Amino acid sequence: MTAIVASLAIALAGFVAGAVRVLPWLLDPAVPWPTAAPFARGLAAVALEAALLVGWPVGWALACFRYVESGEARVLLTLGERPSGTVLRLAPQGAVFALVLAAVSLVYGSDARAPGRVATELLADARVSCAAASAPASYAVPFTDFTWLCTSGSEPRLVGSAPSLGGGNVIVTATGARIAGDFRAIDLDDARVLFPGTPPMLIRVASLSLHGMAPWARASTLPAALRAVLLALTAWASASLAAWAVLRRAAINRLVALALGAAGPLVALGLLRLLERADAHAGLFALVPIAAAAACTSAAAGLTRLRRSKRAAST
Repeated sequence: MTAIVASLAIALAGFVAGAVRVLPWLLDPAVPWPTAAPFARGLAAVALEAALLVGWPVGWALACFRYVESGEARVLLTLGERPSGTVLRLAPQGAVFALVLAAVSLVYGSDARAPGRVATELLADARVSCAAASAPASYAVPFTDFTWLCTSGSEPRLVGSAPSLGGGNVIVTATGARIAGDFRAIDLDDARVLFPGTPPMLIRVASLSLHGMAPWARASTLPAALRAVLLALTAWASASLAAWAVLRRAAINRLVALALGAAGPLVALGLLRLLERADAHAGLFALVPIAAAAACTSAAAGLTRLRRSKRAAST
């Protein structure tokens, strides 16, 4: 129960932070509410992923500290149950947390792997809202330089600039668009390209593919399935090590127990973001659970030495 409460608290903080980012779009009349849904889904998934990754180990650490504080851990120790045995009894609960975390990571990992797919959803949802407009209107598409122009009785047209065609003054319109997963290409339907000049030149084609574009977002090199497995393993290892360390009296108070539970996940999140920004090979992400386990073990060892030195100094 403590792990669930900790995860919910962290998730709430993440949802609030995500809402702050989405709120300007929701309040912008040029951005229809359904258009922000794909991005809101991604924010919710990453907030829940971080909440489970951190909240699960923190919850186990705090629950075990309460267990030690009440004297129940000492009773079980006298009956022959070692701290490792107590942690093993948490395995069924850990399996549930691992499955939930893996499912959430799979959703977010799919979007992170191909952010262009999310942008394509933004374009499609905005087009639906544009087609339903009863009066002339324009709907901006978040994260892109495109805007849907809506006129009652006419097919919506997408309008934006195309610097890759020779400059920022080149205007492109189309009836539909699909963005590549890595954001480096876009396919346009019924495209019209207006080149500035004297006189200006207008080219119309049934389909147009623009390649070599500067990416608007960075695609993760970590496959979604591998991300789900690695994060579930990272959280389970961190939670188990933190619980074991607390049962061995490495934490002297609740704050220390909380820090011990959070050490591994925070190191894992930092390393994960670093590898994603560096476009690291998928194999290097195997370092994430290793780094988390090392951080938790090092923190526990340091706290144990500190407690022993204080005890020795007092005697």
